[in-house]
Amino acid sequence: MAARRRNDYYRRKMSSRKRQWRLACFDLDGTLVYGTSTCLHLAKKLGHLEHLRHLEARYASGEVSNSEVADGDGPYYAGLSVELISAHLEDIPIVKGVSAVVAKLNTLGIESLICTVTWRFAARIFATRYGFVDASGVEMHVDEMGALTGRVSKYFDEFDKLEFVKAHCADRRIPLSQVFAVGDSRSDIPLFGAVGFSVALNASPAAKAAASVAIESDNLNDVLYLVPGLTMPWK
Repeated sequence: MAARRRNDYYRRKMSSRKRQWRLACFDLDGTLVYGTSTCLHLAKKLGHLEHLRHLEARYASGEVSNSEVADGDGPYYAGLSVELISAHLEDIPIVKGVSAVVAKLNTLGIESLICTVTWRFAARIFATRYGFVDASGVEMHVDEMGALTGRVSKYFDEFDKLEFVKAHCADRRIPLSQVFAVGDSRSDIPLFGAVGFSVALNASPAAKAAASVAIESDNLNDVLYLVPGLTMPWK
């Protein structure tokens, strides 16, 4: 009830303001992917689900860093191709409306990014599949044949996520005030605090507290109706 009153307040307060949004940032796990995470889904395919489930639970509680999760998960990818990873991700559960939302935002001249702390090679598979311009994440070395080595080449956490968006905006001269973000968890909080508007989708209590508004939905289209000043000619 409190979240609903808060959402109504923001809609009334900001509906009359003109906003020129230029960039939309979407978290991946828990936001676009639901009921699991990208790494858990892949771990089930690769045979190390229980090991990773334990690591992710410790990350969610703040006991370990994302770097420690990456170091524990990475070796299981050694020798695998990105093509195989893409095939393993074909049946991962995705929230409704992802392609439609990206296409709708494109009609308004708004780019969409995937901003995540999971493996970047996996996040870029989603970016290509659904029309996002780029994706962030932890990077892994590849060998001379293009196979994954299992060794991290660049760590990436919630603060790097914000820096990733800042760099993207700097290249395009986009003020952070013209960016909105959608996410669900601890890794989204720094970004929520920096952009012009934020939506917590099916989120943790901490993410809801940090966001401009919060919503529970299984359809990404519902998020667009919460973003103030977002003209939607497809109504």
